[in-house]
Amino acid sequence: MSAPLKVLVCGASPDSINNNAVLRGYVANGFRALEQVSEVRTSSLESAEQIARIFEPQIIVVFGSCMPSTSHYLGLKEVALDTSACLAFWLHDDPYEFDFAFKITPLADVIFSNDRWATTHYAHPNVHHLPLAADPVAHVRPWNPHKARDVFFCGVGFPNRAALLHDCAEALAPFEVSVLGSEWPTGTPFTQNRRIANDELPDWCASSLATLNLGRRFNLANSRFNLEASTPGPRTFEAAAAGTVQCFFVESLEIERYYDEGSEILLFDTPAELRQLIEMLRDEPARAESIALAARERTLRDHTYANRCARVLDVVISSGALRNNH
Repeated sequence: MSAPLKVLVCGASPDSINNNAVLRGYVANGFRALEQVSEVRTSSLESAEQIARIFEPQIIVVFGSCMPSTSHYLGLKEVALDTSACLAFWLHDDPYEFDFAFKITPLADVIFSNDRWATTHYAHPNVHHLPLAADPVAHVRPWNPHKARDVFFCGVGFPNRAALLHDCAEALAPFEVSVLGSEWPTGTPFTQNRRIANDELPDWCASSLATLNLGRRFNLANSRFNLEASTPGPRTFEAAAAGTVQCFFVESLEIERYYDEGSEILLFDTPAELRQLIEMLRDEPARAESIALAARERTLRDHTYANRCARVLDVVISSGALRNNH
């Protein structure tokens, strides 16, 4: 039997500009839940080299976005070579930042990408799809039958989202709707430019009859192949864990790999369909509860960070990238 593993999870960009540093803790919790792992540490990118030399992990997982110009990994690669550690990257902003993949492909032993379609375009022999997930402690909420609103959405007001909500304004007019976030243009229906803390977001989802799932179309560095995102975003799993019914705007049917349409998630592609779904949920509270609880159960079974981290170990071990396991 192989010896227990030590894992270091560090940021892919400096914490001073990393808006998603909280996710690193969820990844660490995922590894801590695995029997094969004896110890897990987390660090910023800035501290990773020093900590890795002291900690001597068998696996270093660099998690996040590699796009910032201040994100450099050569020193971390040197540590990995010196200690025979596997250097794995798990990127969570594909395909929107895909053009910066050149920064990691010469250095990585294994690459994990959040987007299935993006994985097919990497010039690297060991690339795997690994979507984000939910944390059972941070995201799960008890079932709340008393809803504060009919429809909820939180996110950045990207142009595609603003246009969709504008088109849905008439259909959603009879309902209590809250759309929060940042950068929503003036005149977008139901919206407030108001941020919600990460730890409050599950409470908003749990207290909403339906939570909208609207994809992002906003490329920062995706001109080489102009890739379309195929995998749903991380809040898909977080909202499902919170116990809400998600109404998912269909741009990719990959969602059906994760949740069953009709029993765990609801799909729409027109304003009229969205209105029909909300009316059904209001008229049939027992069905709304069934869908929400089924989605939460599916998430806890298949879509936790422990599930994803188990996949990381399987890939690292089966591919031969785990060199230091004494």
